[in-house]
Amino acid sequence: MPNAAIPNAATSNFWTRLEERTAPYNLLAHPFYQAWSRGDLTRDDLREYAAEYWHHVSSFPTYLSALHSRLPDTELRREVLRNLSEEEGTDSPTARPHSDLWMDFAEGMGATRSSVESHAVQPEMTALLATFRSAMQEPTPAAALAALYAYESKVPAIAVTKAEGLAQHYSADAATSRYFTLHQTADVAHASVWRELINKEIALDPSAAEAALASAEQAARALWTALDGVERQRLSRQ
Repeated sequence: MPNAAIPNAATSNFWTRLEERTAPYNLLAHPFYQAWSRGDLTRDDLREYAAEYWHHVSSFPTYLSALHSRLPDTELRREVLRNLSEEEGTDSPTARPHSDLWMDFAEGMGATRSSVESHAVQPEMTALLATFRSAMQEPTPAAALAALYAYESKVPAIAVTKAEGLAQHYSADAATSRYFTLHQTADVAHASVWRELINKEIALDPSAAEAALASAEQAARALWTALDGVERQRLSRQ
């Protein structure tokens, strides 16, 4: 992990503004996740969600790879590669790709690998994938990092809620919940790294802040909207 950047007025203001702009898209307040926490979802609902969202989880390493491939030979590029290695499960002999852990969740809800891989995603999920792919091509690295931060900084709290819901309402075993138990801690570290790197980028180029704020907001909105598609499909089955 890089050395922590010393906060200054520009970066402190940046984080306040980022939280303000992403706050309307707090996923824990989304009706679908609220229903999950209450135990109102059926296993069919969770299976369809797992198949839909796997396409974002399995694409996440490709976002990182796209960013890594265009960065100069710096510590920033190496930090992106470290995150990519963890996502792909190549950082240790016992690690597994995170997309495989998500597949365990899908299979625990009754899906098959083939049905998940061939699942036709909703337009909102297609838009989510496009949003992150576009963010990785932003001219300023801070904007790409901000999209990653907007996602990974929120995952730990969401993972806690999901794991609790699976245990309390759906009798999920450890394998089914492993993706969520892992991400209660893994993405705390990831988000911390992105935050420090963004601080450094903005300290070097304060003009990059506006693009980073816009990118974070777009990513947060796309994540919320992807759940809108999941919720719409759920309600259509009732």
